[in-house]
Amino acid sequence: MQSRSLERDAQLAEWLRRLLEILRTQQGSTWRDLVQTVSGKTAVIDIDGVQLQLYAYGGQELQVETKYPVQFDLVNLRTEAETLRDVVSGILTLDSALSQGRMRLRGRFQNLLGIYRVVSGIFADSAINPQLRRLWTEFDQSWSRPTAVTSSLCLENQQASYAELIGQIPSDILNIEV
Repeated sequence: MQSRSLERDAQLAEWLRRLLEILRTQQGSTWRDLVQTVSGKTAVIDIDGVQLQLYAYGGQELQVETKYPVQFDLVNLRTEAETLRDVVSGILTLDSALSQGRMRLRGRFQNLLGIYRVVSGIFADSAINPQLRRLWTEFDQSWSRPTAVTSSLCLENQQASYAELIGQIPSDILNIEV
């Protein structure tokens, strides 16, 4: 079982490396946001229980070292592959994933804003960048799935869900007149 886990760790680290190289080659606003947000920082990501510790350094020549296997209780980004699939395919917005707790971010507020900008940029770039589309397709086809699969919508047809947070406030509180 350990070798299977190490294979998943290594595969996730490789996809992350390729994602960074695609963004570096593109040299767009997502790359600039990424460099500004992560350079000199350490983070732990968890996708389906597979954790990678990342250390980014080097400014514009950004390098990211990955360490695995690791097991941390304090994770900076935790989600499931199905959530990523839903966001990339347009079934779920990034905001909805965060507000529903399907994607959890932890860190200092300024860092969280930067990570949000970077992740939003990556998802937006994925709609038009064929290299990112191929990377997502490889992830989608290779990473294990739960038994039930939902249908996919393209990113352009994604419909945002608003007022989810206010919808969780009890109606008797909302109806108070001041």
